Amino acid sequence: MSGRVAGKVALVTGAGTGIGRAACVRLAQEGATVVASSRTLAHAQETAAEVERASGAAALAVALDVGDRETVDRVVDEVAGRHGRIDIVVANAGFTLAHAPSLMDTTDEEWERVFRVNVTGMFSTCRAALRHMPAGGAIVTIGSINSFVAWENDGAYTASKGAVLQFTRALALDVVARGIRVNTVCPGVIDTPLTREFLDRAEDPEALAAEYGAVAPMNRMGTPEEIANCILFLASDEASFVTGTSLIADGGTVIRP
Repeated sequence: MSGRVAGKVALVTGAGTGIGRAACVRLAQEGATVVASSRTLAHAQETAAEVERASGAAALAVALDVGDRETVDRVVDEVAGRHGRIDIVVANAGFTLAHAPSLMDTTDEEWERVFRVNVTGMFSTCRAALRHMPAGGAIVTIGSINSFVAWENDGAYTASKGAVLQFTRALALDVVARGIRVNTVCPGVIDTPLTREFLDRAEDPEALAAEYGAVAPMNRMGTPEEIANCILFLASDEASFVTGTSLIADGGTVIRP
């Protein structure tokens, strides 16, 4: 099979919908053997079915809550045992607090839950996968424009994505001697099912959608497929001299004064 990641084994977390699902499809289209993981097994299975429809290749669906360290170790070891190694990790699992509390109104439990998934879960996943990753491997973490800018009433998520950026840089240095690269993709506002859920709950969904789109100078939301293309580049050998960096895919949002 020809392809930009042909013959590679790729583990994607948070693969049940949105960016994670699109990444699975795109990697499979370029020749990777994909393992789609999600906290909800049914969502991972839906992604695996979509991968097969789009690429003709079978994908493995697994249940994985990245916030549970013991489960992460077990599942990653099982994946590596089945495929012999893990060449690519897309550490995508993460969430924000949908009710958008200010930092003063954020509870201890909410703060700790965001960091347990967005930061500690990413650390646990990468640490476990690195036990099985050969030279030439690549890790792509998913940050956010919140890695660089802050928004009102989104403090826990913003702090967590700032940590993801620095985690990526630190990990890149720690594994560079092994011939492994680590980079992050930082999306802007993306038209995902989660975004659509926010829109559906709004009093005026069309007005809110226009507001979301207007955040970027391109005057639209991005698509999961556009972010998946960025992930594919960083995971492929085309990015062989790229490590410890961030690819901001936000339609120009962070350059706007």
